[in-house]
Amino acid sequence: MAEYAERATLGSGSTRSVCTVLVDTSAAKDDRTRTAFRNARLRGSRVELTLPGAGWGAAVARGLRHATQVGAEEVVLADPDAPADLDAPAEESRLAAALRRLREQDRPGAVCSPLAAPWWQRLLAIHVLRPLCAPALGLTLVDPQARTLVLSGDAVPDALAPSWGLMRMGWEHGHGLGLLAAVHEAGLDVRQTLPRIPHPEAFARSMNRDPVDRGEASALLPIALRLASVASPARGPVPVVPWVPDLGLARGQLPPPEVFTAMLTQCSRATQVVASRPGVAAGWPEPLLNSWHAARALRADIPAIAERLWLTYLARLGPWLRFGASAGGYTVPARHSVVAAARHFLLATGTPVVAEQTAEDVSGEYIAPSLPGTG
Repeated sequence: MAEYAERATLGSGSTRSVCTVLVDTSAAKDDRTRTAFRNARLRGSRVELTLPGAGWGAAVARGLRHATQVGAEEVVLADPDAPADLDAPAEESRLAAALRRLREQDRPGAVCSPLAAPWWQRLLAIHVLRPLCAPALGLTLVDPQARTLVLSGDAVPDALAPSWGLMRMGWEHGHGLGLLAAVHEAGLDVRQTLPRIPHPEAFARSMNRDPVDRGEASALLPIALRLASVASPARGPVPVVPWVPDLGLARGQLPPPEVFTAMLTQCSRATQVVASRPGVAAGWPEPLLNSWHAARALRADIPAIAERLWLTYLARLGPWLRFGASAGGYTVPARHSVVAAARHFLLATGTPVVAEQTAEDVSGEYIAPSLPGTG
């Protein structure tokens, strides 16, 4: 990963000196990561920072503080846990593209380089996180859990500002959602690249991972709800698209049968709970909109709002999955329902929407024919 990040940085056309920093969170007596880093074939300088047992957020904060201390003009945060795009030529990698896009911004802030995934691994993002975060971020994120991103030197102090309390906003759970919000709130630009294609082994694991992950939701939903109270930057709200494409494996492909069955089982249980609570199971996206308004209250009970939203999302998801399955997967009609719901939500929250976007407006899906299971 260190070699890849350095090659991509140099391949982006940078003429500045490059320093690769390792923030090692291994146990104090475990030197395997540091040994591998020392053996990496790097052209520039390298620095080791040790933070035994720390989580992703603490490691990122430590790295950003170091960048501030040395006056870095650009910072690359590279996620080592989900290797992707490693075999691309340096100048063609998504990381290099992110750096070039950062330099093209009017007010350079941040560019995230999301990870491609099958559509059924993006269900929480498709129905909840993308529209919920868009008013505060000024864009519809491909992957709200983005962990690989680049920042300008000006954006780093904003991301670390104590008033944001980003550690309390969820960095410890391993995603850059709060970081992107802080940069956008400071009035700097936030953008994203096309997704990086994951390593085949990582991709194969993702095919069978449980897409209805309560742990993932409990980490992300409270953060997304807290973003609801974020004021718009001084430049005013930015028009956003209500829909972005996900990795297309084959036209209308369904999840593996055992994964699909487990998803429907969880959704059915949630539907029974929601049905027992009068007034909760309104048509989508009303529960999402209600949660957004509730989160903006002065003393909002975010955990309770997140739990209620999780249950209503599952109750929505079951019928939507059955509808998609009857048509062969994440087909145009299923995507149309997502576009319509997101547009409704965004307009109801006063967020400008890019005019006349439909599911067909995005030219193609992200195809990775060389990956296992893609056909």
